[in-house]
Amino acid sequence: MGKFKENCGDWTQYRKLPNVVLVDEFHHHQLNREKKLGPREHSYDELMVMNYELALDRLRQAYEDGRSFALFLHGDSTSGRGKSTNRSQVRKLMRSKFATPYIDRSQCIQHPTVFVAAIKHKTDEAG
Repeated sequence: MGKFKENCGDWTQYRKLPNVVLVDEFHHHQLNREKKLGPREHSYDELMVMNYELALDRLRQAYEDGRSFALFLHGDSTSGRGKSTNRSQVRKLMRSKFATPYIDRSQCIQHPTVFVAAIKHKTDEAG
C-alpha cells in the first residue's frame, strides 16, 4: 500500500488545487452538544462511525463527479494517542480497502488538520 505525502503549514493552500471539493461536515453532528441545546442524540463512538461513513460517501461522490481532489477538513486531534477523532477516522478510511477504488495514495497529502485525497480518474466502463 502506498505511503501518503506529508506536509504542514497553511492548509488553506490546498483550496487552490484544481477541481477540488471541500469536505467540511465532520463537526455538524456535534453541534447540538456544543450549542448546549440538549443531550447529544448519538454517542461519541456513533459519531465517529457516522463521520467515517460520511467521509467514504464524499470520497465516492468526488470520484463520481470527476473531481481531481477532495479536501477533508478534519481538524487537529485533541483526544490523545489511541482515541478516535475525526482525523483518525479520515486517515483510517484513506488506508482502508474501501478507499482503494477512489484514490491514488501516492498523490494524497496528510496534513495535521486536513487530508488531501487525490481522486482517481473514472475509467470508461463501457469500453
